[in-house]
Amino acid sequence: MAISSPGLGSGLNIQSIVSQLVAVESQPVKLLQNKGAVLQTKLSVFGQIKSELSSMQDAAQSLVDASTWDSKTFTSNNTGAVTGTATSSALASSFSVEVNSLASGQSLKTAGVPVGTQVTSTGTLTLQTGTWATDGTFTAGSGAAVSIDVTNGDDLATIAASINAKKDTTGVTATVVSSNGTQQLLIRGSNTGAAAGFQITASTGLEQFGYAAGSVLTPANGSTPAFYATVGAMTRTQVAADASITVDGIAVTSATNTVSDAIPGVTLNLLAKTTSAAQISVDVDKAAIKAKIQSFQDAYNKLNTDLKAQTKYDSATKTGAPLLGDGTTTGLQSMLRSLVASSGPATSTIKRLSDLGLQIQADGSLSTNTTKLDAAMQDPNNVKAFFATNSGTAATNGIAKRIYDFAFGANGVGGSVSAHSAAFQKSIDQNNASIDRFNSHIADYQKQLLAQYTRLDSSMAQLNSLSTFVSQQITTWNKSS
Repeated sequence: MAISSPGLGSGLNIQSIVSQLVAVESQPVKLLQNKGAVLQTKLSVFGQIKSELSSMQDAAQSLVDASTWDSKTFTSNNTGAVTGTATSSALASSFSVEVNSLASGQSLKTAGVPVGTQVTSTGTLTLQTGTWATDGTFTAGSGAAVSIDVTNGDDLATIAASINAKKDTTGVTATVVSSNGTQQLLIRGSNTGAAAGFQITASTGLEQFGYAAGSVLTPANGSTPAFYATVGAMTRTQVAADASITVDGIAVTSATNTVSDAIPGVTLNLLAKTTSAAQISVDVDKAAIKAKIQSFQDAYNKLNTDLKAQTKYDSATKTGAPLLGDGTTTGLQSMLRSLVASSGPATSTIKRLSDLGLQIQADGSLSTNTTKLDAAMQDPNNVKAFFATNSGTAATNGIAKRIYDFAFGANGVGGSVSAHSAAFQKSIDQNNASIDRFNSHIADYQKQLLAQYTRLDSSMAQLNSLSTFVSQQITTWNKSS
């Protein structure tokens, strides 16, 4: 196969000629590529504006949401005795709490036996949960009695393990404490409250531990720990009892030290008895509201700053920002400034953001006058009305509601901001399609030029060959003559 090199026959630099002609033909592509880069920059910058508008929409939404204004704080002047929480359903109020006694679970301990003492026969401990009356009467609860098997060779540790194996059923746990060569079995209820007491009875075979057959191994005489006289083996160290508190003079009892049903929306955590009443205050969470107002201000200021930066003209460099002259962007900037400068609804005595402490600066941003804001927050409902009133009419809605509705509409499907982003993308797509068409044309054009110059090269090579032949013939004729 012959090796072809364009220009070899003619001496012309065909590749250079074709490249230069293609470069001239490609000028429109470069213009389109530059246009595409500008469009891409505009889309990217406008996308950031769109994202910041969405952030401001979210910040406005938080000032419209009822949960913001319904959130409550819980304050106690004696956190060592009473702490707590308050839900949105709690009423703003103040009250006193006296903790007379904490809820407790029942605890028992056995008499000491030498370490390593083992049971020499088989027996059973039967555990029944229920309530002890002050006169020593035991009333069984609804749960069935549970039997704990004790076998020949068991020591106190083995018995404790057998009790713990059924703790999910009995609500009772056990452990062993050793001291000075003796051991004691400690048995403790897992739950608190008067109904969480328990009674233990022993079968025959446990006499070695002082458990007389049929004996009730729980003292019955009130709350004072005492040895059970007929057995001499078990002492009650703590009774099962309800917590007793007084709320503004009203007696309240609870099976646990977490009281959630005494005051609607308020949970009290009881930690210790009080010597004087703890003062409790439930109030609107003003700090949380102020934080959300600050978030709204920050979101607006960021958007305002970027709108200004992306639409400015730099007279020193004689260059404009990417969105200079963009009607949608300047319209958005104008609308937002109009909204934050507008008057509030008639439902609030606060007429403008500046009355609340959010003052509009020369550059369109908002600054905070803390003194004014704190003064306004003394009446949270008035501030709520200014921001969150939903009258169903844009002109009489709260300021945050108006801004949320505007941002939601602009950023939504078919909204001006979303439509403008889509228009940028469509222009980019069309521009890319034009580039593809030109590139296809240029590729064909390059092939055409190469074919033409290759044919020219071939023709010139033939002419050169003929010229050489003629010259040779003339030379030959001249010699022969």
